Amino acid sequence: MDCADRITVQATEQTLDPVRMMAGLSVLSAVTVRELAARRRFDVTVRKRWPDGSREPPAYAWEVREVEESGEARPGGLELTSSAGDDAFADAEDAYWSAVEAIQASAAAPSADPR
Repeated sequence: MDCADRITVQATEQTLDPVRMMAGLSVLSAVTVRELAARRRFDVTVRKRWPDGSREPPAYAWEVREVEESGEARPGGLELTSSAGDDAFADAEDAYWSAVEAIQASAAAPSADPR
């Protein structure tokens, strides 16, 4: 593994820390982390909910919003949401990685708006 790969792994681990923490703490119901893709910035929010009551395992969903360097929403930027209901994730990390895959697919798609 070269230096760039190690840096990427370490950065990913740091990004996942809050997502993992949320999964372990019942009082924490949402976290937002910054994801970079195609030289663009995205806030990925993973939310925890209990659709079958607090005695049952939680389900996770995600939201993505493209942001400026300042953290403000980018006008006309990409916004994505995981499907509600049946597409909930049983694991917080699975929800996060699903959001990352959606960002990568959307960022790679040709756009009519040249940036």
